[in-house]
Amino acid sequence: MAVSVDIILDKAKSYFKNLVANVLIIYGEKGIAPFKRPLVIAGPTLLVLYVAVYSPISTNLSKTSRSISGMTMVSQYAEQYEVAKLRIQSLHRKLPLIKDKDEWLSYVINSTAREVGVQVDSLSAQRENEVANYVIVSREVQTTTSYHVFGKWLAEIENSPIFLRVTEVSLQRDDANPGMVKVTFTLSTVFPRFGAGGGV
Repeated sequence: MAVSVDIILDKAKSYFKNLVANVLIIYGEKGIAPFKRPLVIAGPTLLVLYVAVYSPISTNLSKTSRSISGMTMVSQYAEQYEVAKLRIQSLHRKLPLIKDKDEWLSYVINSTAREVGVQVDSLSAQRENEVANYVIVSREVQTTTSYHVFGKWLAEIENSPIFLRVTEVSLQRDDANPGMVKVTFTLSTVFPRFGAGGGV
């Protein structure tokens, strides 16, 4: 038959109440003398219990508490980390592959020029600049075309799903050909040195 918790608690309270009352009666009649021996034995025992049991448990509890606090903080920022990680992966997919670094920019310039009917007059050597885990690659392009066709060409280049930027543009009217402009511009892209890019 199960014993009620309230009954056990009442019995414990009653026991300790009687114990305290008995100690006070003995102390009132005989003073501290009857308690000297129990105190001499209890003092070192309590010290040993503190050093052997309570102190290590307290240290472990403190470490566990710090660990829980750290994990709570990590869990609070885990979602933000996952969102940032997905965004970085998405941006990496918009970069060309490092294995295509030597020909890719030249291919893009020539293929888009053919699509809009532009003749490339001059294409500079490729310039490369390493920044952290990325390689910034640029080429200077010179051509003579109309404003309209040049605008169409720029739109074709910058609408690429792979990251491309026209970083410098210079236009000069061609006096020998009315309605035409001499164009010089620099086209740049970024390659991840390690890891995946998006490709062409």
